Amino acid sequence: MEMIKAHRRTMLKWLAALTPLSLMPRALAASTDDIKHILPTVTDTVFSISVSVEKPRLQLQLLIDGKAVKGQQKDSRGRFWSFFADDLKPDNTYELQLSDEAGDLGQSWPLKTFPDRNSDPKSFKLMAFTCAGGGDGFGIPSLQFFKPHAFRQRLFEAGLAKNPDAVIAIGDHIYWDLGGKEQPSVLKRAKWLKYLTRWKNYGSFNRDEPVLGTNNEDVLVRIGDEQISNLYGTRFKSTPVYFVSDDHDYFENDDATPDIVTFPPDNFSREAHQVVADLYYPPLPGAPVPAWNRAFGTLTYGRLFEASIFDCAGYLTVGDDARLIPNVAEEWLIHRLKQSPAKHYAMVPSHPFGWTAGKWREWYPDVVAPEGFTGVVLNELFAESPGKMTTKAQKYFWQKGWWNQHQRLLDALVKHRQGSRMIFSGDIHAQGVVSIRESGKLILEEPVKSFLVGPVSSSDATWPSAARGCAAAEPEWLKTDELINTREVNGFTIFEFEESFARAQLFDCGGYDRSKDEDGRVQREVVVEI
Repeated sequence: MEMIKAHRRTMLKWLAALTPLSLMPRALAASTDDIKHILPTVTDTVFSISVSVEKPRLQLQLLIDGKAVKGQQKDSRGRFWSFFADDLKPDNTYELQLSDEAGDLGQSWPLKTFPDRNSDPKSFKLMAFTCAGGGDGFGIPSLQFFKPHAFRQRLFEAGLAKNPDAVIAIGDHIYWDLGGKEQPSVLKRAKWLKYLTRWKNYGSFNRDEPVLGTNNEDVLVRIGDEQISNLYGTRFKSTPVYFVSDDHDYFENDDATPDIVTFPPDNFSREAHQVVADLYYPPLPGAPVPAWNRAFGTLTYGRLFEASIFDCAGYLTVGDDARLIPNVAEEWLIHRLKQSPAKHYAMVPSHPFGWTAGKWREWYPDVVAPEGFTGVVLNELFAESPGKMTTKAQKYFWQKGWWNQHQRLLDALVKHRQGSRMIFSGDIHAQGVVSIRESGKLILEEPVKSFLVGPVSSSDATWPSAARGCAAAEPEWLKTDELINTREVNGFTIFEFEESFARAQLFDCGGYDRSKDEDGRVQREVVVEI
């Protein structure tokens, strides 16, 4: 019987290959390939791959050059599977093929391991972007929150056309902020959002129940399917993607008011983040603690390039020893930048060095306040009172320890990494490059370049100037040189590395002014030597 099923699947695949998709019956198209998404991460010896399918399966397996790897089911129904294969050959291209109980599923595809970590590859090309989440074209005709998927996917295709060896996707991969409730809370000055959230009917969470195996799983999967699997599809299946989370991936904005402080995340927010990550994308390799592999990790490409990647939201602390990353992670990060043999080294925080948007959870105390005001300011989205960025007013519940940690990390980077070292990050919905010369009392004899790599999904209501009333700017406690003007545009950055050469290409895909009908294609390109 299994041979008959496999034969039927083979015949269907031949028919699918010979028949234009537009002429193929939908039932036949679905039966030959209902793979929704494939996202891989690789090292020099490991493949870690996340897959989802439209219809539940009892079992999926992955053939790697003919060797079977059994899938691990990640959900309660059999739609989400992960695959882990180690002891692979470095710098080697493998052929991968998914299969289920009926035979081959979809077409085979290539995936390559990185070069041996002790080797000296000649070149490395890296794509980076941020803020790809959000509902498909979510908004109303006069005010759009997130770009349609078609816009974002053209941006992705433009980046993949540059043939990167790997990608770093910096949070936020999900936007559905709950404000500690079961559905997104209604902002005081934007009550019309209530109708939007009802229109986008993902459903309601029950925070007293676990995520998997309850109605919570259905709600979460509706969100994740739209914002991740439908967006990425299988276009990155041969390009490793390193995902790191930020605040919205915990189903919260980083808010602090007398009524609610959203971070550190509560148990439900932490579990929801973990389940989304487990279902949709692979963990980060090289984490300082195995259980933290959704928030901290390392990208190592031989001895040519290394990036230390870290989440500045999920493990933050407040109080006397406040930090945006915990002490263990800070020690790991400083150890890596000291010990890494890489010719080019990058720190990749989920929240940027060198810019402020006046948000609560920043390294910096800057906040948007009325001119001349010196009291305490609540940092609210879409606040109606005008103001400008200042440190004279007090940002409610901002922690000086976050700045102290910023200083320790920057000081370590300057002291222990000479030559090619950089910082690149996301979160703020803009693109630009600065060179940091001074940070408080810290004078940088050799300035550090910092990059905002560019968001993917931002639209009318999510630019800093709309959401905060003020564009991203230089923090008052820093002195920087602006190498590339900070602009509210969607885009991505391609980093290119060779032994004695490094540069960044910033690709502007527009999207700020919808009247221009920009569709995700590249509008402008600028180059910065590192």
